[in-house]
Amino acid sequence: MKLTYPFAHHPCWSCTRDGLWARIHLPVAPSCNIKCAYCDHQLDASGHMPVPGRSRRVMTPTQAIKVTLDELRKDPNLRIVAVSGPGDPLTCPQTFKTLRGIRALNADIDLCLCTNGVLLEEKTKQLVELGVRAISVTMSTVSPETASQIYEWAVIDGKRLTGRKMGEKIIDVQLRGISSATKSGVFVKVNSILIPEMNGEQMEALAGALGDAGARLQNIVPLIPFDNMINERPPTQNELDDARNRASRVMEQFYHCKQCRSDVVGIPGADRIL
Repeated sequence: MKLTYPFAHHPCWSCTRDGLWARIHLPVAPSCNIKCAYCDHQLDASGHMPVPGRSRRVMTPTQAIKVTLDELRKDPNLRIVAVSGPGDPLTCPQTFKTLRGIRALNADIDLCLCTNGVLLEEKTKQLVELGVRAISVTMSTVSPETASQIYEWAVIDGKRLTGRKMGEKIIDVQLRGISSATKSGVFVKVNSILIPEMNGEQMEALAGALGDAGARLQNIVPLIPFDNMINERPPTQNELDDARNRASRVMEQFYHCKQCRSDVVGIPGADRIL
């Protein structure tokens, strides 16, 4: 049985592409608490790199609020304000200052964000107080060994971790964060990066763990080889389809992701860089 959501027009949740609302991604989060091997934590001054999380610049909260108000005046279909980078939104106080400012100016806007989930349990209360109803968590494995390949390091509870211990800790805090958010009424979608030689056979097990934690939707997307994974191959379409089919046995799948940058406005696939 298909799940239904209170986000029929949200482009990151709706199972159709009809009547979608526009969204704006505000690049206000400058830092990150983990290092993914496929991310270099750098800005893209040219604005031409189609890499998820990329941004030409980092805005201050004041700049982001002004840009949002300008865009809202231009487009009545703009209903969603999100923060997805270029760092991790929950690591950065700028995220909350921005979202609080926008909420104060527009009570009807939908707020959301994308996070690695490491601080989600700690920040759930603040998100709920802001009226955030949906978030996306990037989580790609429940295997500590695989996590130690996907992540190069993580800072958790003030300690810099690497290797298997890091992998175990990241998985633990991600699942606890998802559970905390869902128990508080927040809908959680999980973005899972498919890296054929690392987690190609793990998506069904991952989906099961995510469902047990309360996540409602999984979005399996292909690796874009970059930084220290530049030599890893992306999955073929058949491999991507197979992973989604296997995971769909235990969790509803999302099929429309455009792997968006962190500085765009509009409807995914027909948007523009800020």
